[in-house]
Amino acid sequence: MALAALVGSAPRHISFLETGRSRPSRGMVLRLGEALGVSLRERNRLLQAAGLPAAYPEADMDGPGLAPFRAAIDRMLRAHLPYPAMVVDGHWNVISANRACTALFGELVGTNIARRYFADPAAAAAMIVNWPEVAWAGLARLHHQLAQAPFDEELRELVDLAESAVSGLARPAEPLSALVVCPWFRAGGQVVRTIGMVARFDAAAEVTLEELRIELTYPQDASAECFFRDLDRRSGGGDRADL
Repeated sequence: MALAALVGSAPRHISFLETGRSRPSRGMVLRLGEALGVSLRERNRLLQAAGLPAAYPEADMDGPGLAPFRAAIDRMLRAHLPYPAMVVDGHWNVISANRACTALFGELVGTNIARRYFADPAAAAAMIVNWPEVAWAGLARLHHQLAQAPFDEELRELVDLAESAVSGLARPAEPLSALVVCPWFRAGGQVVRTIGMVARFDAAAEVTLEELRIELTYPQDASAECFFRDLDRRSGGGDRADL
């Protein structure tokens, strides 16, 4: 009944759609996708399952249509220095990273950040002081993504990998004392406490742009601030985001 109210339909009609007794119109599929909060990619799949053409375009990240958006991302990565920033797609593949990110983590572009940590939890635990909290938070984030795209096999693989990685970790007590779960890195003989934020394009009407996430890292204290500024000086001037 609640879903019917959200899409402006009758509960009986929604029931018929669920059981296959009725075939949805294009408008109904789009309203259902919006009401259920599924991604644009999944809305296209819903349309295709109903025998209807996709509604949302999917452009090549390197294509001319997304050039202004690549430029905006590039400016953002440069402006974020001396702090790390990276761009990931909907499957956590790293598309771009600024100089600070490369200096701290090594070459990331072309790798999968979720696989990087969950495939080798021992190495992740050696690098991240609060790995149990970060790992469980990462799994929750992947579960949320999969709930919005339940037929995405690549996301399912990442969830399975993450579940395997946390299988030996005790779930952190609730509620956590931290306001936001952010990684504390072991680097340069010290613990670097960070704050993580995510930027994205608002109200995107194109699949590729909707799935992009810009992962921004900030220092949590004066010690981390000094670490990133020293790291920036050591890594040299000038930056190229390589979008």
